[in-house]
Amino acid sequence: MKTQALVVRFLQSRFANYFVLFFIAISIASIILGSFSELSPYQGWLFSITHLSSFVFLLEYIARIYTAPAMRPTMNPHRARLKYLFSFYGFVDFVAILPCVLSYIYWDTPVMHIIILPYIFIIFKLIRHSRSFRLIGEALLLVREELYTAYTACFIIICFSAILMYFIERNAQPEAFNNIGDGLWWAVVTFTTTGYGDIYPITPLGKLLGSIISLIGIAMIAIPTALIGSSFINIMQKRQKRLDDARENKKDNQA
Repeated sequence: MKTQALVVRFLQSRFANYFVLFFIAISIASIILGSFSELSPYQGWLFSITHLSSFVFLLEYIARIYTAPAMRPTMNPHRARLKYLFSFYGFVDFVAILPCVLSYIYWDTPVMHIIILPYIFIIFKLIRHSRSFRLIGEALLLVREELYTAYTACFIIICFSAILMYFIERNAQPEAFNNIGDGLWWAVVTFTTTGYGDIYPITPLGKLLGSIISLIGIAMIAIPTALIGSSFINIMQKRQKRLDDARENKKDNQA
């Protein structure tokens, strides 16, 4: 248990955090740079960076499996490890080690490109190691019930307007509104006020419906924005209060 506690302390240290963040950053950079044809002569170097990073992630993955009982002391050691393995972070950590593990089996074969593809999930490792991403997650978690309600209402409005627009426009332009799926695409684009212009109503009733949906979309988008904004303010105020209380306690102890 002492060894596990030491490993846990190391994993939670600032050095380990920045060390893993560095390899996450260069892995993402190598994947992006590997898509440029001008850099094709350096594909080997870029893959080497990915391979080295996934080896670091493999060591982290093993360490987290080993320390899972210490992270969940109230659970049985085997259950604690299974809990981690089948958690969101466990899945992301597992995907991050694929290039390191499978490259020895499928080296220099077309399968290597398929192995690299799910590696983009390492972006989600930033949630654990980045304070900013954790803050976003905390803010969303705080207003999750309100967001469920808001997005459920948006989903209902989109489905209703998509079906209605399909029946309004299908005779006037069957090539644009061939099915309700096309109507859903139009509804999402209009509701979010993106307006790509690839599908749009041409009948007077369709234009009226499109105008109403656009206005509703502007109002509905403001709801999640306000909820998340208020959640951020609430979290920052609580953190500031904790810092102020810590400073006051420190002054009292010194006095």
